[in-house]
Amino acid sequence: MAAVPSYRDLAFRTLGQAAQHLNAMPSGNVASAEIKARAAHGQAVATIAIAQALLEIGDVLRENLRRGDA
Repeated sequence: MAAVPSYRDLAFRTLGQAAQHLNAMPSGNVASAEIKARAAHGQAVATIAIAQALLEIGDVLRENLRRGDA
């Protein structure tokens, strides 16, 4: 069984996906609705990455509190 990735790993991969999506933005004679839809999708993916990063921070803080480090 494969190891479960950390939220940090998931956030890193998700941000990479958002960057790829935004870098693939078409140029030239493209409908504004297409640009808006792609930008909104990129923002949604980046928002998911932020949530994953916040979950990682919460896990680290929780572990530190359990050990008495925080």
